[in-house]
Amino acid sequence: MKRILLLLGVICLLLAAGTPARAGSSNKKKDLFTIRIHGEASPEDGEKFSVPVILLNGKKTTLSIMPLLNEHDIKSVYPFKAPDGTGGAYLRLDGHGSNLLTEYSIEKMGRGNILAVMINGRQAADLIVDKPVRDGIFVIPSGMTMAEEARLVNAFPLMGQESQKDQKKKKQPFAPSNIMLPPKASDLSGASAPAQ
Repeated sequence: MKRILLLLGVICLLLAAGTPARAGSSNKKKDLFTIRIHGEASPEDGEKFSVPVILLNGKKTTLSIMPLLNEHDIKSVYPFKAPDGTGGAYLRLDGHGSNLLTEYSIEKMGRGNILAVMINGRQAADLIVDKPVRDGIFVIPSGMTMAEEARLVNAFPLMGQESQKDQKKKKQPFAPSNIMLPPKASDLSGASAPAQ
């Protein structure tokens, strides 16, 4: 009788200890939504900090490997349909992102510099920096797919509804799998490199 109880106790302990280990060790990669906004690199940046790309309009340039903004800088979103049938979105940035965008836009204004928007590694839009952005709202005018718009709305609160309970829970949790590390040139897979 004691052996049976001991065996049942050991089995219960193994089952209880094994459940959390299996729950956290899924083979499925988390379905994260990434937005990276890369500024145009300057010639003195060198090839360790820049990557050559062809923009959507066919112009060859180099982009900074380190993004100016990413999804961690977004507080809320407001998607819309662009005239060309693709999607666009207003992105309300947090204090950090807003300051970065304001400084960058004032510094680069009127020089014809480009900001390239990468959504999940795909080049979605290229924007010319023509005026300072002081309101903390970055606009993706077009280039988003319906699936990307849906994932954007599922990942972030809607503008004007940030304080509602159902909207607060949307923010992506911080985890080692989505920590911001310096990307490699291959992370800009949606952009094509010019022929050498």
